[in-house]
Amino acid sequence: MARFVIEHLEPTVSPWVYLEYKHAAELVGELLITNVKDRSEQKCLQQFAEVVEFSVGELTEGERILVLDPSAVKPLSPDDFDSFEYVVIGGIMGDFPPRKRTRKLLTERLNAESRTLGSCQLSIDGAAYIAARVAEGEELSLLEVALGVILRGEGMEIHLPYCYPVTAGGVLFSEELAAYLLTLLEDDETFAAVTGRARNIADYGCRLELPKVQYEIVVGRRVRLGQLMSKPFKPATREQCDEHR
Repeated sequence: MARFVIEHLEPTVSPWVYLEYKHAAELVGELLITNVKDRSEQKCLQQFAEVVEFSVGELTEGERILVLDPSAVKPLSPDDFDSFEYVVIGGIMGDFPPRKRTRKLLTERLNAESRTLGSCQLSIDGAAYIAARVAEGEELSLLEVALGVILRGEGMEIHLPYCYPVTAGGVLFSEELAAYLLTLLEDDETFAAVTGRARNIADYGCRLELPKVQYEIVVGRRVRLGQLMSKPFKPATREQCDEHR
């Protein structure tokens, strides 16, 4: 069975990235995070995952690596987990519209095979969840996602124009990340604007003190991933999310 890997490709392990990695580890179990150069950031991530400073491409040959790449043509299948040694998720924060950074920074650089989870742009932990479900034998095309979400709480509203998996309990979203986005993100953005340096998780001593926060998640239209295999992804606007509450 292939091992799940996140190849870290951001300049730093920000609190947002850290919380997505942490949630991914909770969802898939054993997780390897590669390409983390900073020793202090490695220490923080080692609380829940195995961490190395070098790329997954240094662990094995390219033909043993499968990259989850939104721009790939062939969809991920359960058989893929028996054919490859590592299934790699790009540790890349989303852009909208997407810039196909996974293909440039991973698929082409590693000379690896790639598979798609559909045209929709998933969070890192969302991609890990979908891939783990497929590894368990579920049909990718039948899994559901919400086209965009809105977080509302603490007098704030945050629209995230990405896809989030839908489970029996509702949309899959890290409670810790929701608390961070609604309480500490604004301070971190202000710090970056004033100092010209983004905070990383080591700045917090590898521990985020997140307050309890009351919030709601408003989701966009729910669709099966099979509907997003052959058409461009169009996230829900704020107004459309409200329509599908």
